[in-house]
Amino acid sequence: MNISTIAAAADIELDARRYELRRGGERIKLERLPMELLILMASSSGQLVTRADIARGLWGASAFRETDTSINTAVRKIRIALGEDPDHPRYLVTVKGKGYRLEGIRTVTEAAPVDARPPAPIRVLVLPFENNSDDRSLDSFCAALADETSANVGMLDPKRILVIARTTAARYQRAGKSISQIAHELDVDYVMEGSLLREGGRVRILAQLIRSFDQVQLLSCAHEPMAKGALDIQKEVGAALALEVSPALAEQQQHRLSRRLPVDPAAHDAYLRGRFYWTRRVHFDAGFAAHHSLNDEDFVRAHSYFDTALELDPGYALGYVGLSNIFGSTATHGFYAPSQGFPKARVAAMRALELDPALPEAHQALAGVHYFYDWDWRRAEDEFLAALRLNPSHAETSRLYARLLLVQGREAEGRAQFELAEKVDPLGFEGSRVFGLVQSGRYDDVIREYLTSGHGPRSPLIYQLLATAFEVQGHYEEAIDATVDALTRCNEFARAERVRTIWNSGGYEKVLEWYLQDLLARRRSHYTSPFLLAEIYARLGRPDEMFHWLEVALAERSPRMCELRTNAWFHRFRSMGRFRNIERHIGY
Repeated sequence: MNISTIAAAADIELDARRYELRRGGERIKLERLPMELLILMASSSGQLVTRADIARGLWGASAFRETDTSINTAVRKIRIALGEDPDHPRYLVTVKGKGYRLEGIRTVTEAAPVDARPPAPIRVLVLPFENNSDDRSLDSFCAALADETSANVGMLDPKRILVIARTTAARYQRAGKSISQIAHELDVDYVMEGSLLREGGRVRILAQLIRSFDQVQLLSCAHEPMAKGALDIQKEVGAALALEVSPALAEQQQHRLSRRLPVDPAAHDAYLRGRFYWTRRVHFDAGFAAHHSLNDEDFVRAHSYFDTALELDPGYALGYVGLSNIFGSTATHGFYAPSQGFPKARVAAMRALELDPALPEAHQALAGVHYFYDWDWRRAEDEFLAALRLNPSHAETSRLYARLLLVQGREAEGRAQFELAEKVDPLGFEGSRVFGLVQSGRYDDVIREYLTSGHGPRSPLIYQLLATAFEVQGHYEEAIDATVDALTRCNEFARAERVRTIWNSGGYEKVLEWYLQDLLARRRSHYTSPFLLAEIYARLGRPDEMFHWLEVALAERSPRMCELRTNAWFHRFRSMGRFRNIERHIGY
């Protein structure tokens, strides 16, 4: 159906362009899947639509699940929305054994409104700069610095960039509110925040430009002004920041934020909550997490929030990105077979790209499918680069692209991308650089950095990677300590204690044997990746069993097989002809 078409019957209207079902002008609430099925039926002009047609139309050519129940549920919800008697339907008629037909529908084409008005300007808020020095007399200087920057940004292009007044901005100094809260209250597209630090006679000013709807940092810059007087510093830095901000805002103006923002603000809120839980969980080491059967609570929460976002706004592209990430990452972390997760991830990523072809997160999601499931390095790299062209500071893309580069033997490029990810998002992506060192086989560097930088609180990922580095280097007691630290930070206290007890009673090989029996027991009751068994047999030095499970993993396209070349546990077997043959099947 053309997006400008309305299908109507009696007092019921289906407006595909607005993605809305109405009765007597009042909106009828209908969930995403039933709505898409209704639009599909309306586009058939009264012709029979088979269940196979519905499966292809709603889930793509590679339908990834048993669709009968989902179709039946969607049909039932449509009939409830239309007020139909299911035994004697008036509009949605069942053709027994074949499919469905939508009857009594007349279609009229509504001309799309011509909007000659120029697009609304981008709204920018420059917050008062934080004074991170010990000199409280600089507070007023920081406020004046923000005022000067605000004025310079406002002069860039007044018709296209609207800067929120400084009196309003001043209300948010030390208000303790997040960027998303401020953006919601003021309806701004971007927030610039900065800080000042003075050490001796030197002044260092940091600033970053943040996109409000997803808190992505578009720009980060630092200035050490040459001028000496306070007024001159304000002018120099204010002008310099405006020049740096200008290209970023100009690019965003070309793509217009409106295409990314949901119709319902609650959908955006649900997406951000889902992204929080997904980010918190996905940046564990997938092998460690799956091996120790760490729970999927964060993934479940994230999935629920992404579903909610799409229920509230079925046309919200980022909601589909979230679902794609969930489907792919849960398979990579070993909760489901690849065939259950990655086809879904592909469909969701493609839907996001249909809704917004210039959405970097959607390109990154599709790149993940090409990388982990298709083992198609060229297409994966094309999508990664497309995402980075649209947003060079997207940490998730940099971290995944880095892994592909290392697999291809492009170590310098890969490590640079890992470092960029951690620099852009040091909290969400802590440990990315260390992950790159482990994948590069630089275990000494990992251990040396850990020993020289102290033992303060760090993310679970750091300790998961340390456990690997220590084991590979034969430092088994330290490997146990790191494993226990990692499990404790994941609230897996019972398992941490069990690992410690087995080590104390029988040594490291006894621990590995216990890992093996634990995996075999799990596999008898629910899905367990064969790649995990290949890893543990490799760690035990039992190549026959290792090769058996590698071949099983190859047959099911286990996602972590794509990084077989950089996996620490298999390095000593890489010279064997049987191993090289498996690598050839992967596509190295």
